[in-house]
Amino acid sequence: MRLGDIELHLLVTDHWKADGGLMFGVVPKILWEKQKPADRNNMVDASCVCLIARMNGRVIVCETGIGNKISEKRAQQFAIREPEDLLHALQRLGIRPEEVDAVVTTHLHWDHAGGLTRRNQLGALQVTFPKARHFIQRSEWDFAVHPDVRSKSSYLIDDFTPLADGHDAVEFLTGDAEILPGVHLRHVGGHTPGSQVLILRSGELACAVTGDLVCQTPHLRVPWNMSADLEPLRVFEQKARLFDEAEKHRWLLVLSHEPDLPAGYLEEGRWIAEPRLTT
Repeated sequence: MRLGDIELHLLVTDHWKADGGLMFGVVPKILWEKQKPADRNNMVDASCVCLIARMNGRVIVCETGIGNKISEKRAQQFAIREPEDLLHALQRLGIRPEEVDAVVTTHLHWDHAGGLTRRNQLGALQVTFPKARHFIQRSEWDFAVHPDVRSKSSYLIDDFTPLADGHDAVEFLTGDAEILPGVHLRHVGGHTPGSQVLILRSGELACAVTGDLVCQTPHLRVPWNMSADLEPLRVFEQKARLFDEAEKHRWLLVLSHEPDLPAGYLEEGRWIAEPRLTT
């Protein structure tokens, strides 16, 4: 799909099961289950959605999914299925890993940052995109390295610490930034200290990758949030701001865990899916 001068490709790299209580927090099950039916273990369908963009001669990857390092125990716990590896999708587009210029992860939780590194055929750990700049909020990195007891299981240190080992792969941010022409990162916090939203702009057109600020379509309601959010009130505030801009200016939104038509627009509070951007 083209959005002005931006060429966009959306990829669902992983399908898995998420706990309904984790996904919807204090929202009563009788409400959320109408939209996201739970299985007998109270698990709902989820996905990891990655965006690949070509713009101004650069290749940008936003979100890398779970990756190939996940333990068998965790894979079974979350019923993880991987329909297509991110690198295979890039290969279909004629893009080699070393040709990726910029990598953005909305935060460093295992289901968003797992693909930043990978195991090679010998089992050694390596950076997936060796020549790319990786843009991460400093507050997110510091918290991920030393998480609180509640958040510890959400971070897997092998996902991201190799980025800082021996080469200049990471650019740490301290708030909002334009990392390339037309490529903006907005520090939203809330879910984690350094959560950020990617906004790609081409003239008056824009696409925003929401991360866990807006996981799935039920979270398009401002008061519906995840129980994992560290600062729920900040999540509500940032969601309301994003929704106002997205509807007013017709931004394309990409929801990072929506398994069914994860890209679309808001029109008078309704979700209008964009099927052309679904791989």
